[in-house]
Amino acid sequence: MIGKELIGRESEPVLLKIKLEEVRRFAEAAGIQCNNQVPATFVGTLIQSNIGGIELPIPGMIHGEQTIIYHRPLFIGDSLTYKRRVKDVYERMGKSGKLTFIVIETTGHDFAGELVFTSSSILISPVQEGEKLSDNL
Repeated sequence: MIGKELIGRESEPVLLKIKLEEVRRFAEAAGIQCNNQVPATFVGTLIQSNIGGIELPIPGMIHGEQTIIYHRPLFIGDSLTYKRRVKDVYERMGKSGKLTFIVIETTGHDFAGELVFTSSSILISPVQEGEKLSDNL
């Protein structure tokens, strides 16, 4: 069950080297021209880290929103570490019933410890029948 007790949990840091071939494949899949620059939405693919206590994706979950803030450009050949954490969990009523919103923040730092990017994703999951999510929120 997803509840407020998960706020603050984070993944272990993951080492990442931005490789030309991965950027090229991403650009091709997104239908954009690869000019040896890292597309702005490339960091949205960084989901290789698991956050303890959370099994994602949850059946019926959708990706609601994503924002990315760059503190400097990201270049092919850059090496970074990134990690993900649960920034917030809240509940809202939707047309089909209760929904749980899970805000996942991903941060990437270079080897000098400087923040390169911050990304925030909102995942939306229906509350399963029989769950009393509001007891945990």
